[in-house]
Amino acid sequence: MAGTPSDEPNEAPLPDADSTISNERNRILVSDLMGDNREVFLLFNGSEYRLRVTNNNKLILTK
Repeated sequence: MAGTPSDEPNEAPLPDADSTISNERNRILVSDLMGDNREVFLLFNGSEYRLRVTNNNKLILTK
């Protein structure tokens, strides 16, 4: 999808799913979190944080 960060790593493909379950359980794809949006708001310990994709396709998290 154009204009959003890539979820594809620039590295070799991952091994089969059974061997990566323990390593992958804390990872969330940016596309799953943001969908088609360029920013989302996250709540953490009563504070709101803004996660956005810049025009240079980088992520910025601000309070």
